[in-house]
Amino acid sequence: PPLPAGHAVLAAMNERYIGKWYMTMTYKQNVTIITTSGRQTRQVWNQYLTLPGRQRIDYLPLGSRSGVLYADGKLHAFANGKAQDVRQGWNPQLVLTGDVYTQMVDTTVRQLESLGFDLSIARKAQWDGKEVWVVGAADGDSTSSQFWVDTDSLLVRRILVRDASGAKPSVTETRFLSYRSVGGYPVAHSTRAYRDGRLYFRGEATNILIAERLSVELFEPQNWVRSQVKR
Repeated sequence: PPLPAGHAVLAAMNERYIGKWYMTMTYKQNVTIITTSGRQTRQVWNQYLTLPGRQRIDYLPLGSRSGVLYADGKLHAFANGKAQDVRQGWNPQLVLTGDVYTQMVDTTVRQLESLGFDLSIARKAQWDGKEVWVVGAADGDSTSSQFWVDTDSLLVRRILVRDASGAKPSVTETRFLSYRSVGGYPVAHSTRAYRDGRLYFRGEATNILIAERLSVELFEPQNWVRSQVKR
């Protein structure tokens, strides 16, 4: 039988978990950033998610009052408590690891298409010993925006995003590893990110809390400093 297109894969992901997925999650993330020379910088981030569509990252120590906020299809960057940049666009990692399970499929389709994913392409492949759906790229294509979904669990394993805005196009790949149950929900405890094949980011989640009550103010850019949580 013909393979389903990408929108059918998204529909299956949604059908599996809609009403059975967490709506809020908080955690600490131990981060290692690796430069092209191999130098490693370690940081700790506080992460807050309210699904669909909102994610806040505070860089520790909180006294720096720095971090990023994804809300309503925009990315807000802060340094020393002041807004530094605002960009339009959805966070593909947030869309494919959380939003897809908690919102209408058509909404997810529109968001991913706006980010350059070709949802007309879907095929089966093998990844890390498991069968996956690959959406957005034909066999042998490692540079188009695409996502890889476990056919059994319907959880995302890889997301590749092509960025052609610079002088030379680049591809950023994020891998989601070590899915384990937290409060009955699957959560990827480890994250790896590569830029043009070079590992530049490692993240390990700790202190994960599900279904914690989070203030709306936490995700309002005008209240970035005032809504900081001391933890």
